[in-house]
Amino acid sequence: MKRIVTFLLITLTILNALGQTTSLPTIRTNQNSVILYVDGERGPFTGVNDVPKDFSHDFPLDKPSVPFLLVSEKDSIAMTLNYGVITHFQIIREAKGDTLQGHFTSHKPIKTAVFTDAYKKANEGKTIVEIPEVYELINVIFALTDYGKTDAIEKDTPYYSQVMSHFSPYKNHPVVRTIDSLLRKSVNNYHNLKMDSYAYTLQANKLEKSPVYDRISWGEVNQLTPYIPLVEQFASQSGFHTFFQKHQPYYTSLITDFKKNVDVATMKTWLEKQFPTTRYSAVKMIFTPLVGSNQSANRFDDNGFTEAQCHINYPFISKDETGQSGDVLRGQRMVISFTELNHNYLNPEADKYDKAVAAAYKNMADWITPNTPSVNYDNALLCFEEYMNYALVSLLFNDLFDAKTFAVLNKNRQSNMVKNRGFRRFREFDQELLRLYKTRKPGQTVADLYPAIIAWAAKQ
Repeated sequence: MKRIVTFLLITLTILNALGQTTSLPTIRTNQNSVILYVDGERGPFTGVNDVPKDFSHDFPLDKPSVPFLLVSEKDSIAMTLNYGVITHFQIIREAKGDTLQGHFTSHKPIKTAVFTDAYKKANEGKTIVEIPEVYELINVIFALTDYGKTDAIEKDTPYYSQVMSHFSPYKNHPVVRTIDSLLRKSVNNYHNLKMDSYAYTLQANKLEKSPVYDRISWGEVNQLTPYIPLVEQFASQSGFHTFFQKHQPYYTSLITDFKKNVDVATMKTWLEKQFPTTRYSAVKMIFTPLVGSNQSANRFDDNGFTEAQCHINYPFISKDETGQSGDVLRGQRMVISFTELNHNYLNPEADKYDKAVAAAYKNMADWITPNTPSVNYDNALLCFEEYMNYALVSLLFNDLFDAKTFAVLNKNRQSNMVKNRGFRRFREFDQELLRLYKTRKPGQTVADLYPAIIAWAAKQ
């Protein structure tokens, strides 16, 4: 059962047309899971006692009306899910002494991406590097918010100064205030809005929906869509398109440098060799000069065509890096792209071992550190994937660079992961995976090493 646990606040009771109270369908449980049946398809609702009391979910279903059942060890309730109609229920959590409340509805599924034969022919086998116009537009808006004062925005460039000089007079525009309020509610809205903006193009100050993508982030709807009129108004009033066109030579120079010095093709070849069951028809690397220290990735599959997208920050060369050797600098500039691209390979493989990973990482305090970025990975599978993510850098660099260059790059990366990001055991994990890789049997791949590294983690 996919996508069944995203939820919203409802009331304990609902009022009927006469203003009288009607009881909600209710089940009781003393356990930490119940069973869901949606149109006869069974799936677990796990972590009942661990989640907040208020929940909602909008199911993507092929039928406009389907039966929905919740079954506990004590009783069950039967309801119906209809397109656009809210179904209310509650679960009395006896182990916690409170009541969980649910609010479910359904909608007709919309494909995330549609790859036509023409699109496939035009993009098959390509690595595409882009600075999209609407993508930059939403980042300009981010830069004007309070969130833009954080390291989410790259500020140490002349380009940032030019952006602020041109657009600061519009910092109180309604769309800036609206986006700022969304970012205050949840920093997750940053990734959703940024990525979903890639599904739009700008035509005469009007945002047109892409014929290829409905959405890019991980939800069921495009998160930017409700705010399109405000974004269009901002683009028109601020003269964004003229600004974007004026800076095309700068954007082109960044893309040219990236293609020359960040060897994505080598990364893709290496990953496909090490994860032979995962293949992508095309790879897209998407960035703007405004994005700072924020990366995300997603993958799409339609009509026999698979696409991996990496949303990254451009690897500017810092003052501290200017004196380094060519190979060290090359390696450091590869890390951002590689650690996003490799998620599209390592994550599907990790999913095969989710139960073993959960057992190995049962004590998360051994792997992450309070009050550090690592707490964002307070989940066994996510934590394991992030350990693998940066440990794969060691394996790639072992194959690409000489021992001296590797030693410099590895020391810096291990220190960053442990001291700055808070992954307590990364150094040991990294060393063990590298040992397994160097001593692997002929024909073995990194994918084949998953059971061994998970077994090692379970013993720690």
